[in-house]
Amino acid sequence: MVLLDVFSSPIAGGAQLFLLIVCILAGLGAGLSAVDARSTLFGKKKSED
Repeated sequence: MVLLDVFSSPIAGGAQLFLLIVCILAGLGAGLSAVDARSTLFGKKKSED
């Protein structure tokens, strides 16, 4: 519950917004890395013309 404590603590609104944006960007980065790793490891299927 550490993350919940951080967001419910009485810190400045700007800092709270900054932490929220950092968490969102970290999640997006991890998701994109996972998708890229999956496509790299398993290879892309070539479309037949």
